[in-house]
Amino acid sequence: MTELSGTLEGIGLFPLLNFLGGLKAGGRLAITDRDLSGALFLSEGHVVGATFGSDSGQVALDAIGLALGMGRFQFGDGGGEQLSNLDMSASELQQHLDELASERQRIMAGIPSLDVVPVSAMEGPDDQPIALDRATLRLLLRCDGQHSVLELAREGGLLATLKRVASLNELKLIRVEDGRLSAPEPRPLPEPEPVVTVMAADRPESGGLEPHSEPPREPAESAAHGNQPHRRPWWQGDGP
Repeated sequence: MTELSGTLEGIGLFPLLNFLGGLKAGGRLAITDRDLSGALFLSEGHVVGATFGSDSGQVALDAIGLALGMGRFQFGDGGGEQLSNLDMSASELQQHLDELASERQRIMAGIPSLDVVPVSAMEGPDDQPIALDRATLRLLLRCDGQHSVLELAREGGLLATLKRVASLNELKLIRVEDGRLSAPEPRPLPEPEPVVTVMAADRPESGGLEPHSEPPREPAESAAHGNQPHRRPWWQGDGP
């Protein structure tokens, strides 16, 4: 009976599968990372089945290969449920695993962890045409610096979200941060000016100006300018 357990960090999923393939091992390889989990089923060293949440088959295989490459694993060849939902020959499976490994390397170059937080950046030339499907555009609008890749994936699915985030990063439409951006501090409201109330007893009996009274008007300038008509200020237009 063969039992193996450990972490894929420093090993990698695909080298582990090649190792089990060399042993011609059969059994169940369970992989977990945070609250994500998946399982691969092997027979004679070949992957014949995969499950990831409610997904199965090739979709589950791709999600495990792209998202759980740094999780913890446990392999056992004891008796248990053995699923077979992958319809691939040995050569087709190996080619697909090689493509997955290359795709994972491309994604990890810009998205090193599911915990990183994408933020819309809109870098690049203004006249550069960019084609995005609606789902990718919706995802870009949600990249506000407050949600990690894993949190964004809860709405759009892990596999699709990983590929779309990687594409947005390559187009320089987002950048990734190690943590959430802090919300801007609220600006304090200006303090209201004090209102002065003048009581009747405080008003002057005679002379001077009462509060809020208009200042005396300046004498007309007609004496200084002769009979010239008074012209309007420039912001009121031409004319007398």
